[in-house]
Amino acid sequence: MNKTSLRPFLLKAAALLLIASPAVAQKKVPQFVITAKVAHFTDSVVYLNYGTLGASKTDTVKVTNGSFTFKGHVNEPVPGFLFSKTYKVKIELFIENTPISIVDDVDSTYYAKVTGKGVTQEFEAFNQKLMDNRRRTIALFQKAYDAKQAGDSVTAKMLQAKADSQYNWEFKARIAYPGEHPKSYVGAKELLAYTSTNTLGSAIKMFDKLDPSIKASNIGKEIAARIELLSKVEEGKPAQEFTQSTPDGKSVKLADFKGKYVLIEFWASWCGPCRAENPNLLKQYKMYNTKGFDILSVSLDKDKEPWLKAVEHDALPWTQVSDLKGWNNEVAVLYGIRAVPASFLVDPSGKIVATGLRGETLNQKLESLFGKAN
Repeated sequence: MNKTSLRPFLLKAAALLLIASPAVAQKKVPQFVITAKVAHFTDSVVYLNYGTLGASKTDTVKVTNGSFTFKGHVNEPVPGFLFSKTYKVKIELFIENTPISIVDDVDSTYYAKVTGKGVTQEFEAFNQKLMDNRRRTIALFQKAYDAKQAGDSVTAKMLQAKADSQYNWEFKARIAYPGEHPKSYVGAKELLAYTSTNTLGSAIKMFDKLDPSIKASNIGKEIAARIELLSKVEEGKPAQEFTQSTPDGKSVKLADFKGKYVLIEFWASWCGPCRAENPNLLKQYKMYNTKGFDILSVSLDKDKEPWLKAVEHDALPWTQVSDLKGWNNEVAVLYGIRAVPASFLVDPSGKIVATGLRGETLNQKLESLFGKAN
């Protein structure tokens, strides 16, 4: 083909490209569109956090007369959480590239109704079951309390037992969901929440039964990464070495406690259960400190002042450290901490011998190691 005969061909090709270009340019990326009408909401701004821990993001929009809209794109279904600074909005949802609508309950945004398709609707259906169960549980607890106040101890005891059973139903339902729905992103989310140092063995078995497509998803990869991390800090493994600073800036190493039993205690000044456990920790510390027991508290506070006030108020004499990074505390990340209080008992050789000890379980463990205190 010579240059003369080639020219018409090139002109036609160019024309086709010009015709095709707008079509290519107009090809839309699929989006999620969340529209909400939340009558109880008075804040001017609302936040949406979505994605997995390794790739999460937070978007912000203004609220007008209780209405707001979020738009975006996700590569796969991901968990999300709508919230405000005052936490008057607290709505969990699953996001995929479909329209999603939110209307709050007549009494509270806590029971807001989320409507969508696919995974969004699956999560909402499961979440509504949990919410309905919580309503029934709260009602039973209230009836038990009223009966007790009225002096009817028999009825109070019966209602309390029913309330406890209702409360435990949610825990069982959430544990069962991944096994019943191995191809579900919602099931994977529940498994991720369930996976901890105390549940590692069963979590691994549940993960093995997930569908390959879910294992390959971002949330599946996050579960696998969490299992790998927690496998390094389970009972029988050497405690992960770390260094962190005391309030006065002194560097403290875990290795400094070699030769003793040391309880690594993760806590925070704002954590009610942590503060409630401190009197028992103090009692055990006084009983066994001279016998070779010590405590190393790692605070997940972000601000120094409330941390120090809590230490002073609770009269805690043992070593306190923090990097004031909150949940991103480097030691907390190293040990896979996602809830406090949390603890690891390390023996004199540096091996983890127990996890999650508090209250009577801690007392019994220390008594078995050191004998009954005088």
